[in-house]
Amino acid sequence: MLMAPERPRRGPRLARILGTILEVTPEVPVLVVHQGARPPSVPHRPTVSMVMLGRTMRELLRPEMDRALLRVRIEQLRSLLAGKDRVGILLQDDPDPDAMASGLALRSLLGRTRATAPLLSFGRVTRPENLAMVEALEIEVDQVVPEGLRVYDALAMVDVQPAFCEEALPQVAVVIDHHPEAKGWRAPFQDVRPTYGATSTIMTEYLRAAEVKITERVATALFYGIKTDTLHLERGGTRADMQAFAYLYQHANHNILRRIERPELPLDALDALGDALVHRTIIQNAFFAHLGRVSRPDLIPQFADLCLQVKGIEWSVVSGLTGDEVHISVRNVGYVRAAGDVVQAAFGELGSAGGHRSAAKAVIPASTWASRVGPLEVAAMRRAIVSRFVHALDGTAATS
Repeated sequence: MLMAPERPRRGPRLARILGTILEVTPEVPVLVVHQGARPPSVPHRPTVSMVMLGRTMRELLRPEMDRALLRVRIEQLRSLLAGKDRVGILLQDDPDPDAMASGLALRSLLGRTRATAPLLSFGRVTRPENLAMVEALEIEVDQVVPEGLRVYDALAMVDVQPAFCEEALPQVAVVIDHHPEAKGWRAPFQDVRPTYGATSTIMTEYLRAAEVKITERVATALFYGIKTDTLHLERGGTRADMQAFAYLYQHANHNILRRIERPELPLDALDALGDALVHRTIIQNAFFAHLGRVSRPDLIPQFADLCLQVKGIEWSVVSGLTGDEVHISVRNVGYVRAAGDVVQAAFGELGSAGGHRSAAKAVIPASTWASRVGPLEVAAMRRAIVSRFVHALDGTAATS
């Protein structure tokens, strides 16, 4: 059976292909399936039949054809790495759920173990929710320096491209990513799909096409990778993302997912939250709560999410001291000013500050705060954070 393309200009190529088949095997019956209302122009032979493909049949055949093409790519990928004893799977500097899940999936697709295909990064996992994923799913990401990559027989990159790295890299054999393709790099095997919402979607398609058993651990990681990179399919989610999401949903461990998304709260954190809520400040539909000193940095964004649920609130600003740093987490309802811009304007001169439209954070050394803003006493910090944020929201200069 031959599938005729919809675009008429490809008709001559179809005719040449069919002609070659008829030359080699003139007695074999051939069915040409075409998608348009007009049949393609092909050599007339008694053994050649043509039929128009209906919409329902197209919807049944297209996924199978796509999987067949993916299986060819999978064989190319496996052949490329077949003779390599150790394959390093390189992620971005601060690996996120999509990257770690994609790395686990590639390892599974290749039939390798952590010893023969470790996950690597020049940085380390820092975000609280990502650390929760690492702990819950027992994911190990080894921190390396560029020179350390030379001990591997081949290098694969997932959810990142060579051009995104400031470090000099050895030859990269495999690149699989969903970000827009950057210039200045090449790899023997590359699959970059910027229309996809997550690299985890691409890897799910690979595993399903190869009929590799997706373990509960890998399914949970991939599901969470798609969920976080597409914001529950609300940001850049495509049909492919939705199909992968629906498939993984039935194989993921949702108890583990709840642990990742809602880590357990220590009692002292509740005490800090209680005191912060008593001394809360609300200005211009912005809710401010300062926790004082807390034991874990992930508590601050958790409470920022909680405070955004207060009726009539458009901004949630929760801060606290953790270790030797001041952490400030900001959330908003999504249809106001970009949170990252406001946080950068308010705190950018003091430390790391920025984020997205609806979520942002600032991390400032406590010593910098003490020397440039004021004392680390709870009431003084509360006043300074409110003042700086409100002035940034208004577009005026802060007074402290």
